[in-house]
Amino acid sequence: MPARLAHDADPPSHWPISVTYLTKPRLSPTFPPELVPLLLPLIASSGPPPKFAPRPSTHPSGVIIKPITSPGHPAVGQLGLFAKKKIPGGELVIPYLGVLHASVTPFTTTDSGGSNPDSHSSSDYDLSLLRLSAVDPRNPFHGSHISIGVDAAMMGNAARFVNDFRGVAGAANAEFRVGRGEGGEMRMEVWSLKAGIGKGEEVLVSYGKGWWGARKG
Repeated sequence: MPARLAHDADPPSHWPISVTYLTKPRLSPTFPPELVPLLLPLIASSGPPPKFAPRPSTHPSGVIIKPITSPGHPAVGQLGLFAKKKIPGGELVIPYLGVLHASVTPFTTTDSGGSNPDSHSSSDYDLSLLRLSAVDPRNPFHGSHISIGVDAAMMGNAARFVNDFRGVAGAANAEFRVGRGEGGEMRMEVWSLKAGIGKGEEVLVSYGKGWWGARKG
């Protein structure tokens, strides 16, 4: 019998049995503690190092996970996120939750010291949250590039089922944006675009040419 997953709460309908349901993001066990302050609210403090303690969010009542049955849909047989009611334009649809991870890459390719390779780079559910150059004053690892991402492949919420608009509609009706959670922590979010999302419509974003280009061949 497979091990019981440590869900944050009871998952919504149609939730896959192999994915842990989250109501707040989780830090990867390898996430460098020096980078945690970059995720937190911009509040100066002279006390002990801040901790990453995001507040939980609930599954939005305006969206639902549904199986995709349309034969022409690129993700037929899989799952999508749909609007249960009209979602006005410029509105937060749902936060994108997952595992927060980071890579630390030396500026010079000949120097491998201190390198922290990113094991999430091949995930179809991984989004870039923050990138810092080797000379950015906020970067605690001087001489190395920093990349922080959120991966919902094995742990996430319903936002992981947002599909790309290509082959489904003429344009996206939503987009990914970097935002702030209930406690002020940095997070990725899904927002409706200007025209809004009609009742019963699938929430669709643009994954970007880079996402598709990396999966050709």
